[in-house]
Parts: sequence; C-alpha cells; structure tokens
Amino acid sequence: MKEVNKETLNNIHQTIELLRVQHDNIHGSQEQQWIQEHLTDEKLKQEVLNLSIVAFHILSALELGEQTGIEIAEKINVTRGGVTRAAKKLLQYGLIIAVKHPDDKKKLYYSLTSNGKKVAKVHDQMHETIKTKLVDKLTAKYSMDELNIVANFLNDLYQLEQKFSV
Repeated sequence: MKEVNKETLNNIHQTIELLRVQHDNIHGSQEQQWIQEHLTDEKLKQEVLNLSIVAFHILSALELGEQTGIEIAEKINVTRGGVTRAAKKLLQYGLIIAVKHPDDKKKLYYSLTSNGKKVAKVHDQMHETIKTKLVDKLTAKYSMDELNIVANFLNDLYQLEQKFSV
C-alpha cells in the first residue's frame, strides 16, 4: 500500500466540500446571469431569473424531443418531484407544453415551445463555453498523464458517492 499523506487527503476532502457548497450556493445564479446576458428577448431575460438549474437542464433535455417526466428525471439525474416542480415553472412561463397522448392518457409528455428552444440553446452554449475554457485551462497547466489521473480519481469519487447515496 502506498504511503498516505494525511495533509494531502485532508486538502482533497476540504476542496471537494468547498466545491459542493459553492455549487449549491451560487452555481444557479451564475447560470441564470450568463443565460440572461446572452438572450436577446427582454421578457425571457427576466423569466430566466426565476428558473432553477433543473429547469434549464429540462429545457436542454427536451431538445431531443418530447419526453415524460420520468424519462427527463432519468436523463438529467434528478427526482421525478424535482422535474415536476421545475416543469410547473416552465409551463407557467410558456417555455414548455404538456400533453397527454390519446393512446396513453396516464402519461404527461413535455415538449419545448419556441421560447423554450431559445433558452435551451443559450443554456447549451453556456455549457460549451465552460467546457472549452476548462479544457484550455487544464491542458495548458497539466500533462495528459496528469489529467488521466485526475479523471480516474473523479470517476472513483463519483462511484464512491453513488454507493453512499443508495
């Protein structure tokens, strides 16, 4: 077994906790602000301030076409209740529509409106911008071997978190 540097492990743990707290506290407002700055429609600019991160991710998921709440929940990895709450807001602002199919009256199918497509597109652009900046910054600072180690570490961390969340 490798020698364990407790200070390094504590730093890793503290950084992970800080990332969680920061993500929960400000990530939503940063996404809203970025999207607001990149929309041209003034009404939509105001409406996005009332949307959650889950709502933005629902819009992006619906770009693939009509889906049920259960399908969306599985795709974006949130609870069905989370999808229902966010969908209610999206319906309120006319960013999605909900319909029941004649052959299946139980299921509610969601799809994007034209305004929903606009917000989803800007949300996707935001994620592409973040991804590009992240890749540029990391590849400028770290070798591919180092990045592979980080990727393996993050994957292991994710797997560990999944075991605790069951």
